[in-house]
Amino acid sequence: MWKTFSKSFLFLAFLLVGYGLPLQASAFIKSPDSLFVDRLHQILAIKKEKKRTKQLEELFIKNTNNGSFLTFYSFNEIIKGNLAPLWIKYCGQIVDKLVNTQGLEVAKDWLIGLKDQGIANREVEQMLVLLIQSNPEQGNPVELIIHWYALNQQWEKVWMQRKALDIRFKTGGKEVNDFGIACFQRQQWPLVNQVFDYLIKTYPRSPQLLNWKQLVLASREQSIQNKMVIEKTEFSNLIQSYRELRKDRGNNPGTAETYLSEARIFLYQLNQLDSAEQVYQKGIELSEFNVNLQAQMKLELGDVYLYAGRKYDALLQYAQVEKLVKDSPIAYEAKLKTGKLYYYSGDFELAKANFDVLKQSTQKEIANDALHLSWVIEDNTGIDTLETALKSFATIQWLYEQKKVQEADKALDELFKNQKGQSLEDDILYQMAQRSLEKKQVEQAKILFKDIYDRFDQDIYGDDALFHFLQLTDFRDKDLALQFITKYPSSIYLHDIRKHIAVPE
Repeated sequence: MWKTFSKSFLFLAFLLVGYGLPLQASAFIKSPDSLFVDRLHQILAIKKEKKRTKQLEELFIKNTNNGSFLTFYSFNEIIKGNLAPLWIKYCGQIVDKLVNTQGLEVAKDWLIGLKDQGIANREVEQMLVLLIQSNPEQGNPVELIIHWYALNQQWEKVWMQRKALDIRFKTGGKEVNDFGIACFQRQQWPLVNQVFDYLIKTYPRSPQLLNWKQLVLASREQSIQNKMVIEKTEFSNLIQSYRELRKDRGNNPGTAETYLSEARIFLYQLNQLDSAEQVYQKGIELSEFNVNLQAQMKLELGDVYLYAGRKYDALLQYAQVEKLVKDSPIAYEAKLKTGKLYYYSGDFELAKANFDVLKQSTQKEIANDALHLSWVIEDNTGIDTLETALKSFATIQWLYEQKKVQEADKALDELFKNQKGQSLEDDILYQMAQRSLEKKQVEQAKILFKDIYDRFDQDIYGDDALFHFLQLTDFRDKDLALQFITKYPSSIYLHDIRKHIAVPE
């Protein structure tokens, strides 16, 4: 990185290597930053202020080319000596020279070098601000401070400078748009709203206008969903905004995705199944040239039928998805939902056939769900000819799918009383633990997950229960975490466990 300074700046490479030499060697060869610091201490000991100031200036000028005051060691000694203004002054001269002689990108790389050295953010920021003030007509210093803020993930400051640059130089909003897209990808919804609201107001005739409006709507939807308390009117306003956008753009393949967003609000937020069905069907008609989007809407239309109790209509939709996008993640999800529907209906043989196909899926979560449900069927069929207990359990899970949670909770408690000591007990306990999490009953969930692990560690939910227990306790029990690694070497949670307790793969 430091090779971009100039040839003389290659000394820094030797500086970094030399700094790590054994103590014996350092007695004979001192690195440039050590020599700089030694001289710095000598000058600071001078009592006459004018002489001290003159020699400090000379020291920095002399070492500008070799960059020996730019290392972490030198920087700390400079700060201890209350010499930050001098460091800022000469560091600024280096940056200015780099921009003018080698270009903006080289200067950006140079700033990455400062960041890698661990140089304090405050002094670098001050240096760049002074550079902007001394070159008010130039955009490069602003680009540098934007780059520095981005390196430090100070996104609000990035936005302030990016907007100021756009206002000053009337750049047409391209860089602002790129920043907004990056914010969207990072899920920084308040910033996304600010960025695209600015673009919509500033460039009302841009060909990107309708795309910006659509991004704002998507961001608003995410912002609403992240709230602890949501007013239904917020969703109603969002639906109206999607309809106004389609009015502007027309009903065409370009606006088909807005139907997906609107239908999801009706389905998952407002529980208005009839409205959801109508919107999905309209979106499916418009998305005939976007097969993946159409498949996703067909899949979710199947969920509408599922929640409405229309099992066979749901099965038909899932089958259409499998045919439309064969061997894709959406197709695997459709097959999983098909298997679950057979399971809820008590047709365990057909359900298991679907789950067994998915056990080898490349989608880990789908494969894991299919494996679990296949085991549930295997462990709890053949016990009685009518398979009464498993059918009751499947019916309860079906009630949860339909969002009939109070009815399902009551039935689950009753089934638990009747199935203590039976093969279905761990399945019921795991369902109860998951419900505790959904109801924010964290302590109860911990107790249940730990009980499942203690009593059924070799059964279906052993690794799931232990992982969730460790997660809820912030992975504080390292012994249990190590037990997990030893006991469940093929678990889908293994990577997360290793990451939290810093055990190599």
